[in-house]
Amino acid sequence: MTVFAVEYAYAQDSTELRNEHRPAHRAFLSEYLDEGEVRLLASGPTPVLDGALLIFAATSEAVLSEVLDNDPFKKVGGLGKTTITEWNPVIGMLSAFAS
Repeated sequence: MTVFAVEYAYAQDSTELRNEHRPAHRAFLSEYLDEGEVRLLASGPTPVLDGALLIFAATSEAVLSEVLDNDPFKKVGGLGKTTITEWNPVIGMLSAFAS
């Protein structure tokens, strides 16, 4: 598995839309807490940047990207930009997931 840092930048003026769909977004992410081809390791908002940071372990970037395409925030237009970056955590509790 490879670790990926995913940065969400929220769409401009999408606060109300995201508030409405946040329960579905969180339920969607919770589906990936267990081991599988894609596993969510951590997630949370980045208020200063009006976005979020999500850390995943996945078999490939393509598989992760396909999963993220189904995020309710994306489907309703709440995301302006998604950036996926391969990451190799070498120190700390996430280092156990590094390749």
